[in-house]
Amino acid sequence: MERRDLLKWIGMVTGTAVIGGELFLTGCKAETKTPTLPFTPDEIILLDEIAETIIPKTNTPGAKDAEVGKFMEIMVKDCYDKMDQENFMEGMSDIQKQSKDKYNKEFNLLTADQRKELLTALDAVA
Repeated sequence: MERRDLLKWIGMVTGTAVIGGELFLTGCKAETKTPTLPFTPDEIILLDEIAETIIPKTNTPGAKDAEVGKFMEIMVKDCYDKMDQENFMEGMSDIQKQSKDKYNKEFNLLTADQRKELLTALDAVA
């Protein structure tokens, strides 16, 4: 699976809405957002671990180095409406549930191979 495909997939799996060109051209509209966040530290760790599975550290920095979890918190808080925020949070919960159901462990406690296997299986379903 290529990184580009995995990045697209992670957006879908976590329940995020597709962010169209209009959002990037017009910016976020804060007046329509509901401040239901911030994420907990465990949720930021989960996002970092998911992203690190997709973009691991090699001879270049990985997703954790880029603090993807913190970035996603800002993105979801500032740019998603309440429904999209709820979908995003449900998606993160679903990844944890799938991990516990399949491996009896939280996602961040899985081996790299288990993480990849789980995300690949979720991608196949999506």
